[in-house]
Amino acid sequence: MDSPSLHSVGRAFKNMDVEALSQTWAVNSALNQRSAQALLGIGVLRHWQEGQVVLSRGQSISTALLLMKGRLRVSVTTSEGEEQLLRWMLPGEISGLSSVFAETTYPADLVSATPSQVLHIERANLLDLITQDALVAVDLLRILGLRINQLFDTLADQGMHTLEQRVWATLERLATFNSVQVADGVQLRVSQSDLAQAAMASRQRVNQQLRHFQDKGLIRLGYRNIVLLRPARP
Repeated sequence: MDSPSLHSVGRAFKNMDVEALSQTWAVNSALNQRSAQALLGIGVLRHWQEGQVVLSRGQSISTALLLMKGRLRVSVTTSEGEEQLLRWMLPGEISGLSSVFAETTYPADLVSATPSQVLHIERANLLDLITQDALVAVDLLRILGLRINQLFDTLADQGMHTLEQRVWATLERLATFNSVQVADGVQLRVSQSDLAQAAMASRQRVNQQLRHFQDKGLIRLGYRNIVLLRPARP
């Protein structure tokens, strides 16, 4: 099957719901207030400085992590030794649930991207809580379901054959959990280096593709940010 042209990519974007893109991933994937309050009562708050490794891929863990403040970078390293950015973890999100419940290792590298505050929740305390509070258990299941859906989205992005497709799909994916609405569209807080890692391509090639998108009026490039432009109203 032939890959879509740049024109068709642009047409697809113009048919998208730009307002939906402006909803950050954190809004959808954060625990509800009741669950977060319950976890605060059983966790221990720790502070992490920018660049500190919170968890490493393959590390055995016995705690779930609820990000209270800051931002954590989630990535993996390929067999060729290249880092691939998967996503950012934002305040209100919890990580490590699958590893804690299954008593297995953590599947990615988790690094503090900014000074961050993380609530560490021991497995025994977490299990006690969800056996006593069904509403918290259901909320955690919702989070796990969203993670599974995001995993399939990421795998679908990686399976795309052309660089154009991968870069555009990555922009859309990043917009769902790390963007803010601006006057003329949706601003992604991402550097081109991070985008290149997420799209599994060199920074030079991704930069060339971004400039093609910009020339077509689909995006605007800025310093460590990219704006997906809202289509002009007729």
